[in-house]
Amino acid sequence: MWNDNETNSDFIDYQHLVNAVTSIIDNASLLPCSIGVFGDWGSGKSSLMKMVEEKYNENDDILIINFNGWLFEGYEDTKTVLMGRIVDEIIKQRKPQDKALKIAARLLRKIDLLKIGQSAVKHGAGFMLMGPAGLALTTTSDILSKLSKANYEDYIKKQNESTDPDEVLKNDIQEFHLAFEELIKETNIEKIVVLIDDLDRCSPDTVIGTLEAIKLFLFAQKTAFIIGADERLIKHAVRRRFPEIPGDNTEVGRDYLEKLIQYPIRIPPLSDLELTTYINLLFTYLYTDVGEFEHIRIGVLKEKNKDQFGFTYKLENASEFVNEVDENLKEALLLSAQLVSVLAVGLNGNPRQTKRFLNTLLLRHQMANSKGEVLDKRILAKLMLLEYFKSETFKSLYQQQAQNQGIVSELKVMEELAIQDNDEKFDELPVEYQSYLQDSWIKKWLSSEPNLADVNLQSYFYYSRDKLSVSGTNIQRMSSQAQELYIKILNDSETIRSLAIKETNTLSDGDSSAIFESLAEKMKNEGAQEGEAPTLKRLIDFCKVRKELVSQLLSLIDKLPHQVLPLSITTWLQGISENTSHEPTVNKMISDWSKSTTNKRLAGIAKRKLKNL
Repeated sequence: MWNDNETNSDFIDYQHLVNAVTSIIDNASLLPCSIGVFGDWGSGKSSLMKMVEEKYNENDDILIINFNGWLFEGYEDTKTVLMGRIVDEIIKQRKPQDKALKIAARLLRKIDLLKIGQSAVKHGAGFMLMGPAGLALTTTSDILSKLSKANYEDYIKKQNESTDPDEVLKNDIQEFHLAFEELIKETNIEKIVVLIDDLDRCSPDTVIGTLEAIKLFLFAQKTAFIIGADERLIKHAVRRRFPEIPGDNTEVGRDYLEKLIQYPIRIPPLSDLELTTYINLLFTYLYTDVGEFEHIRIGVLKEKNKDQFGFTYKLENASEFVNEVDENLKEALLLSAQLVSVLAVGLNGNPRQTKRFLNTLLLRHQMANSKGEVLDKRILAKLMLLEYFKSETFKSLYQQQAQNQGIVSELKVMEELAIQDNDEKFDELPVEYQSYLQDSWIKKWLSSEPNLADVNLQSYFYYSRDKLSVSGTNIQRMSSQAQELYIKILNDSETIRSLAIKETNTLSDGDSSAIFESLAEKMKNEGAQEGEAPTLKRLIDFCKVRKELVSQLLSLIDKLPHQVLPLSITTWLQGISENTSHEPTVNKMISDWSKSTTNKRLAGIAKRKLKNL
């Protein structure tokens, strides 16, 4: 298995992105600057920033500072934490004397006074009248003990005497800015590079506070700020933080971000060729020693640079880079060839999600081995793809094999139909299986090797029990944006619901699948779907936006007891399936409902619908 943390070992060929960042930092005329390293969760932002850091680590004239606002979430004002951290790092690494010492002390006092101001806003004006004696300063440097304490009372008096608070703030910012530049000069720092990671995991207030601290207080000569985040989530935070600003949600977030980030550098998803090389390097790392692997990695990336649009590292050319391709590595590279085409689409070329998928695959295989069972990794991987992206189909196959000693009898027909259409055989299938064949993803999955017809799947599903027994864990695997949208989808306000559902079109396939599963689980626990907007209706509205989940929706509804279905279900499903490949499946479901004995009112409505078809 592989470590899931960021790394400075490049498996993907990010050197051109690293060079893009460092070329800006190395150009003195471009400083101060703010650089945005943008990409989805798991795209490699943290690793790229680590590679940038590595380049400057040996240069004593360049100060590297790492800051993770998420660690301070909920404890302190992020703006002052960031400012204090940077000044503290300068003190720690440069050990200022004489004039620089006094400047640093003045800056730390200014930061502490800002904390008083923040606390006054939070706790009321009475807090400020207490004075600094009751304040627990969070700056840990010994520098304050070397010099006399700041005259906080005079500072507060100046604040109270001023008739223009905006002018006071302006002067404070200017004073801090000038002192900060002077400290950099006096400590002989060539450049300060601040790496800010995980910003997209923070609350809107923390996001905005961090960005504003950079621009208002810290944007000084010889400084470069590198912000790693998903720009969609930052834009979302901007809109949440400033709801009063008129304009489209996307435009407001974009305009604000463009003012704060001067140089955006976006990490694109991996292509099929890039993902193939990435996965095969991961497997090569497992089956070669460290010294040889590093030689292989460098050789592969060097070859990729020669032909970046045509080269891929794979089994056929592995012997050109590896001294001896043993059986374990051969098997792994064969497995990669089966997985890569679906993973490239399903995981949107995301390195971390790919690594986690493969880690889960190897972990389940190891668990089987510990019990003396030998599982075919290719079969296990194929089922896991279904488990990850099409949970209702996965659960349906589990139920079928559980009732038939591990065999899913319908799979043979479905695999044949996935390759070549046959209307007669299609009509013989249960309605839920017909809906699966209308889904292009499932059709591609069915036609991929290895075939699962006549394979005993009991052991494979046994080691997937963690998925089959999920209860509430879907929310935990959502991104922060997906969790927020899920909560809004459950809101009583139709406006809030509608806006949230519309915004789900920006989510990854993994996030949308997790929302689907959470809504489905909630609906099953509720029983009868009553009222104007039951959970079932919200799930259908969600699938109108995430159309790739319609087959899962129809499969889910087809298995529900008729008595829990609302009378509007026929209208809702006709609306989502009209003039699509799913329309025949919905018509078949309506036909089944017309014969219902447990929901006679629904049966009556279904009969009338059939007459109009």
